[in-house]
Formats: sequence, C-alpha cells, structure tokens
Amino acid sequence: MIEFFAQVGPDHSYHPMPMELDKVKAHKPNQIVRLKAYGTEKARSVPQLNTYWACCAETARNTENKRWNTKEKVDFQCRVTLHFVDPALVVVKPGGDIQFSYRSISFKNLGHLDACGYFDRALEVMADFLDTTADKLVEMAQAHMGER
Repeated sequence: MIEFFAQVGPDHSYHPMPMELDKVKAHKPNQIVRLKAYGTEKARSVPQLNTYWACCAETARNTENKRWNTKEKVDFQCRVTLHFVDPALVVVKPGGDIQFSYRSISFKNLGHLDACGYFDRALEVMADFLDTTADKLVEMAQAHMGER
C-alpha cells in the first residue's frame, strides 16, 4: 500500500502533491488503483506545504553537511531544533533517558494555525543554517519549483 497526498482539481481529478511524485511513480501510467480519500478537517494551504518542502530541498541542495543533505534530513533537523515533539509520545526509560517522538506535519495531524507557526519558525532555522534570510530562501526555493 502506498499513501500519498493529492489535491482535487477543478475537473475532480486527483493531482499528486509534488513531494509525493516518487511514491506515485511506483504505479504504471493508466494503472487502475484503489484510493481511500478523505478531506482535511481544517483549512491548510497546499502552496504553503509545497513551499516548505521546496525550502527543505533548497537547503539540502546548498550544503554538504551529512545531517542536512536531503530534504527529509532538513525537515528532521527543523523538528529537532524547534523541539516539535508529540507530548503524548515522550518516553522516559528506566535509566532516566528521554526518548522523543516528533510531531507530524501532515494535513490530517496538524491544524492550520499550528502549521503556520511551525513553518515560519522552520524557515528561520533553515535560513540561519544557510546564513541567509527566510525570504531569500523562499525566493530561491520557488525559483527551483518553477523548473519542474
């Protein structure tokens, strides 16, 4: 089973989100697939999420640091830096060590206002890492988004 996010177009067709294309390519063109679709309960911005992932990719493109060299690693580093943890999933081990589980930014798990706050802070983390501004990072990322 492959789970991916898509946006319903004006003609009611499903369009995979840009960051999900690799998952979708596991299926052959015109292959019939079974989908289980549900809408988000709170308004979330698809362009905002796309910009976030594009900024993660842009940050990864501009570093050789092995902890930041993929968009997934950049996303993880932002969650760690911002301590974006799920308080229900913090575990204290018998030896006293604490294990954190980081919150999901998926549409079904993060409401609009929380997403806006997280993305704003995460863009600052990425920009600081690259020694630039959040606005410049977004500008660079959007330039690459247009190349697709």
